[in-house]
Amino acid sequence: MTKRTRSDSLKGKMQAIVNAFQDTIEPPAHAGLIPEAIDFYNDNIRTKALHLWTPSDLIEAVSLANNQYALMAVSHYLRQLESDYSDGRDEKAIKENRKYKLELTRVIIAQRSGLQIHSRATNGESRDQRNKNQNDAEARALLGEVEGDELLASPWH
Repeated sequence: MTKRTRSDSLKGKMQAIVNAFQDTIEPPAHAGLIPEAIDFYNDNIRTKALHLWTPSDLIEAVSLANNQYALMAVSHYLRQLESDYSDGRDEKAIKENRKYKLELTRVIIAQRSGLQIHSRATNGESRDQRNKNQNDAEARALLGEVEGDELLASPWH
């Protein structure tokens, strides 16, 4: 078993810089990411240090992103149904979509917790997780500062 890298070490800070240049991880092709859910996927991936994601975590992140997109779509559809104040309003459809929205919300909360990207994990109940996230944030800020500098080498062409 290999020794875990401390997040406050030089190696930990260097890993954060590598992560900042990479920005995100491509979703596994076999996981079935809905194209419209890619933004949800990328946002979820960026919530913790990239080197901490395992292949099974990435598959779960795809499922989470798909569910987040579905929740957004159901919420939008539900707003349309609820804005109809005519006599022909479909109360049964409204009730069913409210139940589906609630169930999706519960699933999303459980998935975020399982991936440790819920607010308690990302805001640092764990000292090491907080340090890793802080290193990542600092590296991203540094990358933003040097992106326009023509004298520094950059992986983008």
